[in-house]
Amino acid sequence: MRITNVATGDVFYARTANHSTMSIAPGTAGSTTFTVPAMIETGASYLVVIANGIASKHVTITVE
Repeated sequence: MRITNVATGDVFYARTANHSTMSIAPGTAGSTTFTVPAMIETGASYLVVIANGIASKHVTITVE
């Protein structure tokens, strides 16, 4: 997972584990756990999932 801070543009990567599926087919639900880096910047950020080099559309999140 790639997390980009909106204010600074700095990029952070989260390690994923425990995937429920490895499918990247549109409309296929799945889940995973991820570990946020300790040094991540707080505030509004964009979260993108990357599978096989293909990035998803971003989701806006708030890192606290």
